[in-house]
Amino acid sequence: MEWIWLRHKYAVPFLVHLIRSSPNLEKLKLEITVDDDLFDESITGFVTLDDYSDIMLEHLNELEILHFSDADNELDFVKLILAKSPVLKKVRILLWDQFDKDERLWISQMFLRFPCASPVVKLSVS
Repeated sequence: MEWIWLRHKYAVPFLVHLIRSSPNLEKLKLEITVDDDLFDESITGFVTLDDYSDIMLEHLNELEILHFSDADNELDFVKLILAKSPVLKKVRILLWDQFDKDERLWISQMFLRFPCASPVVKLSVS
């Protein structure tokens, strides 16, 4: 899926609905738009793992996200995927190019603290 804007409060529920409708999904690749001109506080929101306690991504083994910008919804979406994907093998996250070295390190460390259902997942953040 190309150019999704995950800051919108309905983006993550929309993605989760698509994932629920694809129970055999093995690979998910998202390209996120980071256009701050679209940013409007009134249409942002976030989710928690409790919001999706009924979902399990039993076949997802690869996740790739391009232009990750560390917005709350983006972080929550990655947290959800990590927690609900027991066979996940590879997660590749390409950060928005505006991050400096310290910000990249901070985001990488945050991902490593997220609960993960898969004991074999390889996480790559660049």
